[in-house]
Amino acid sequence: MPAHPPCSPRSGRRRSGCSKGPTPLAQIDPSSILPLVEIPSARAPACSPTGDAVAFIDDRSGMPQLWIIEDGEARQLTDHPEPVNSFAWSPIGTQILFTADCGGDERWQLYLLQPETGAIRALTADPMTVHMWGAFSPDGQQIAFTANDRQKDQLDLRVMELATGAVQAVAEAAGHQEVLSFAPDGASLLVRRTLGAASDQKLELVEIATGRRSPVLDADRRVKFAAARMLKAGGGLALCDFEGDRMALWGFDQHGASTGCVFRAEGCDLDAFAREPDQDSAVVTINEDGFCRLARVNLTTGESRPLAVPLDGVVTGLTVPAGGNVALCAVAGAANPSAIWELPLSGDTAVKRHGAEPLPGEVEAELSAFNSFDGLRVPFFLYRPKGEAPPSGWPAVFIIHGGPEMQWRPEWRADVQWLVRQGIMVVAPNVRGSTGYGRRYHGLDDREKRLNSLVDLTALRAYLVADGTVDGARTCVFGRSYGGYMVMAALAETPDLWRCGVNFYGIGNFATHLLATGPWARQIRVAEYGDPATDAEMLARISPVNRIDRVRAPLLMVHADRDPRVPPCESEIINSLMFGLGRRCDFLRISHEGHGFKRIDNIRRVFGTLAEFIAQEL
Repeated sequence: MPAHPPCSPRSGRRRSGCSKGPTPLAQIDPSSILPLVEIPSARAPACSPTGDAVAFIDDRSGMPQLWIIEDGEARQLTDHPEPVNSFAWSPIGTQILFTADCGGDERWQLYLLQPETGAIRALTADPMTVHMWGAFSPDGQQIAFTANDRQKDQLDLRVMELATGAVQAVAEAAGHQEVLSFAPDGASLLVRRTLGAASDQKLELVEIATGRRSPVLDADRRVKFAAARMLKAGGGLALCDFEGDRMALWGFDQHGASTGCVFRAEGCDLDAFAREPDQDSAVVTINEDGFCRLARVNLTTGESRPLAVPLDGVVTGLTVPAGGNVALCAVAGAANPSAIWELPLSGDTAVKRHGAEPLPGEVEAELSAFNSFDGLRVPFFLYRPKGEAPPSGWPAVFIIHGGPEMQWRPEWRADVQWLVRQGIMVVAPNVRGSTGYGRRYHGLDDREKRLNSLVDLTALRAYLVADGTVDGARTCVFGRSYGGYMVMAALAETPDLWRCGVNFYGIGNFATHLLATGPWARQIRVAEYGDPATDAEMLARISPVNRIDRVRAPLLMVHADRDPRVPPCESEIINSLMFGLGRRCDFLRISHEGHGFKRIDNIRRVFGTLAEFIAQEL
């Protein structure tokens, strides 16, 4: 670890408190994390309508940009000054629309790219407005999106004529809306409207000319719609929990009424689906305890057959291009950075089109589960270092996923692989409130039940210490975003259990978080956590900032200055309070990034700092 004077700033990093940490473990090499974080990843493949090119997002240039494969060769399409977030081919195949923000602030702007010339046309230019990408019209002459230009806490429907740039407001304001697709005739939009929590949504067809709304798969209970698409023959498909606890594929007719469940996987959620060009079949991804498996489904009979995945891991960006012979997707595993794959629908061997090779000797994720304090079965992943365990058990980092409406899955994480290379076990639980295990499990940490998920973490730690797997004297808790909140809650509620903590852009005070978070998503977070106007006492109790005097363990915090989800004030106040209390707190501020880190120089700095902290404290 490079030497520097105690309690003095270094490269934007501030330290509060002067307590001397444990002797560093000699075998830990902080610098060895850098080659791992520099491994590029590729995602979101999409084939051109003509079938002769595949576009995707790759970060090998130093931040995510658009790339294209033509004639078997990959080349970079964009050199945009900001990271590319998403993109879509025009149906006529000669243009690509992509989105980017400024410094990670998630106020997306829309751009139109000519792949042949590289010319880029800005379609929007209001840096204080979110333009949420939706879809191209079937003829490629219009686009639909939502924007909060009128009122910052509302996302209104908009349709733009690409030839002139003229924008039409569609329908009356209706809160948080997203365009999923145009109807095949181009006269209506398929719209997802979030009523409160992200698991409480409505699906509607909205006529562009009149603004008239027609419900689709209407229900008298909460429903989550993960995806939906129209069919040329009429009606469409939706991935939702319309009936029951699990996400399944449902059909609807031209009037929006249910035509029944097309396909479900018993005991599992479906992640995504992709229609085949003839629209008689679809490929679906099945989430089985975090791992993905694929199936090809007959949309008339519901019959399915498995489709092989090239490695154990997670499939994203699933499409079936014109021709209908292959599924195109990105696949990542615990030891495999995300890469672009073609999966023949015939069942023949999958072909990697682009991406880094797996690292030899990397550690795979082991799936396990235990019974928590109330008997609830809680799943978790173990990443076990190679070799013989120390007599007292492995030193361990417990990593808590963000969200909380998310799930830890066996995907590539450079920091995880670095930790296990240093002889540190990684434990990644999906505590109650995680997605991927059904609606009931997902709701078990809502509002006043928030701290029950922390009790799951504490119970898991006790379980692994009791059986000798983990060294109880050397446990660290690490999380990003909501996982960062869990870090602060663990250090404040159970201060004697943790050797150290690492909080990346986590919530410290729900009152200030809900006041300062991006207004376009505030209602979703209020529904999840509680309303400051009516739940102030409960929010104060679960906010770690109000029990910060109980924190004893050394803490590392990292936060970027343009984070629109968890504002940097959440870390600033914790750092100030820790300094005032004379407690150890290293605080790294990152400029021109948002909720996460996209630029390679910042990634090196963040994870280099993490490695130094772990080497010193664990």
